Amino acid sequence: MCEYPNPSQAPLSPPDRIPAWTLAGIFSLALAVRLVAVCLWVWRFGGGFVFGDSDSYWHLARVLARGEPYQYGVTGAIFRTPGYPLLLAPLFLAFDHPPIWLARVEGAVLGAVTAVLVCVWGKELFGRHAGILAGILAALHPELILGSVPVLSEAGFVPAWVLGMFFFARSCRQTDSSEIRVWRSAFGTGVAFGLATLMRPSALLWLPFLAVVQLLIWRHLLPSWRVWAGVVAGFVLVMSPWWVRNYCLTGRIILTTTQVGASLYDGWNPRADGSSNMDFVPEKLREVQRRNPDAGPLFWELELDRQLKREAVRWALENPATVLWLAFVKFRRFWNVVPNDPGFNVFPVNLTMAVTAVATFALAIVGTLRCFRHPVVLMTCILPAVYFTLLHVVFVSSLRYRMPVVPGLIILASAALAPRLCLPLGNKDA
Repeated sequence: MCEYPNPSQAPLSPPDRIPAWTLAGIFSLALAVRLVAVCLWVWRFGGGFVFGDSDSYWHLARVLARGEPYQYGVTGAIFRTPGYPLLLAPLFLAFDHPPIWLARVEGAVLGAVTAVLVCVWGKELFGRHAGILAGILAALHPELILGSVPVLSEAGFVPAWVLGMFFFARSCRQTDSSEIRVWRSAFGTGVAFGLATLMRPSALLWLPFLAVVQLLIWRHLLPSWRVWAGVVAGFVLVMSPWWVRNYCLTGRIILTTTQVGASLYDGWNPRADGSSNMDFVPEKLREVQRRNPDAGPLFWELELDRQLKREAVRWALENPATVLWLAFVKFRRFWNVVPNDPGFNVFPVNLTMAVTAVATFALAIVGTLRCFRHPVVLMTCILPAVYFTLLHVVFVSSLRYRMPVVPGLIILASAALAPRLCLPLGNKDA
């Protein structure tokens, strides 16, 4: 996918094949740890939902399984992208009223898949041994473990995101391969990031962001138009059913959801403190309904989105100093080493997460310094951290939104722990 004028800019050593039994071992380790976490979660919080978002995913999964209109509440026709509800829907095909713990088990399986994908992604960059180490670290990393247990979209988003990074890294290594193999990896990149966007709309701007950064900083790495056509084709193939459905429903192009306005207002409003608090939505909706009593639910949904966008931007322009302060607060929340929620910031969870986060950050910095001359490593492991940080100093911020960044940091940490593998392509010692 990318061209390398000199060996120092090439991807790292071509990886050996990882034995299937090793991948199975990483999967089993990750799954076992996450199943223990599921048991502890149920013991601590009971059988219900802990987060408000979980109920909406659960409801939408039920209506998908039953063939009912895809809608949450009166004004929720385009409330959520369908990626995660589609993952939960099979539970409602198997059971009339599935227990919630089954969704947590599904999340544990997806988390174990993530650990395997981190392994093969690390292998593409640094070789077999560093890849195996990265997979083990991902299997045991507390943030990835905890992210697998709640019934939240991160369960499906993170493996889709890591899969996209794996395909992108592979396409960058295939400069001497046949065009069809490079195009296949490029197409896989687009498909994976399309799936990630259907899980969490925050991934929508990643590919444009990546293209702009390549154009401005690593112009020599820009792939041919055929490769970008493969990426775009894969992305559009996955997203187009959702886009067509939204256009047929509203007559307008809606790329993700009608929650962009609410999310932006959540981050920029007179009561904003960096965390999420959607208590304003019912009152704002009533305002829209009072002004347009006969318009109907779909109009109310679209108008609410537009109104909240306008109010958020207007407030931000009138309060630039507060916006800057909020950006600092959100940055701190995003990169905090302990949970921001007091309910989770308890011993020994906070100590375990703090020690692991500090160690991961420190080793990732060392790995970055060792591999700083390799743009593909920076694009796949560091650039996502920049992207999601920029995104969440505008919108609300939490450790939950850092999850797609963690796998790349783990791979950099594995490079720091296995520095002899960080060698340019073609080195006989690789």
